Amino acid sequence: MTRRFRLALALLCTLPGGMALGQAPDGGVLLLPMPTDPASREISVTVTPGLKRTTDLRDPALREARVAMLAKTVIPPEQLRALADARDGLAAQRYVRWLLANGGSASDVAYYGSIAASTGRVATLSDAVAAMMRLNPATEPPERVKVYVEMLYPHAWAGNTLALDTIAMLNGEGRLFGPMSEKTRARMLDQSAKIGDGRLELLLAMELLRQPAARAAQADLIRDYLKRATAGNHPGVQSAAAALLASLDAPAASPSTPSAAAETQP
Repeated sequence: MTRRFRLALALLCTLPGGMALGQAPDGGVLLLPMPTDPASREISVTVTPGLKRTTDLRDPALREARVAMLAKTVIPPEQLRALADARDGLAAQRYVRWLLANGGSASDVAYYGSIAASTGRVATLSDAVAAMMRLNPATEPPERVKVYVEMLYPHAWAGNTLALDTIAMLNGEGRLFGPMSEKTRARMLDQSAKIGDGRLELLLAMELLRQPAARAAQADLIRDYLKRATAGNHPGVQSAAAALLASLDAPAASPSTPSAAAETQP
């Protein structure tokens, strides 16, 4: 890593709003170069209506539990989970709160948080995303990953920047969502162009730069991301992207040549 590249990384830490840190599935730290607009993180999408009628539940005990829950009565976590499994978004949201308060697993928080967010309860999205960052791609059940994808993508395409960032961070070799398809990449860049600040492009470039193999194999793609970021409307992102571009184009330091005097010495 060149000195100029290290300086470019240091510049990222001075961007307005500070740095938001996330934990990558491989244990690495992800750098999010600026906070997103709070309003954009609240964009909500109803992916599925979820359970709407209590009479749709076959179990009489669950019907009674749902009536009690809707009356704001506290019901046992086992019943909350059962209702959430029946795609009751409110029960899923309340079960996530219980999980967070009682040391629940990251997989359960991500899964039930995704169910809640899919029914329009976007307040649960940040908890679900934070849990997804802690998941092991090798062991997370594929059927749960499918639920995460089905919730996140519609939110991202609607302009929710938290969902958009999450897709960028969890797509890739060895990541939770696997290698990024060209269709997904094009859709992400199109959505980011509508936002116009260049932060997603900078994030995508940073994700590749932090992988030694990708820095060489995907140098052209990294440059493309950084050039897009420099064309954005956020001065801090522009400066950081320009510094990273310069670091990529800087010639590598050549090893010093021994002096003639040194060569003649025994």
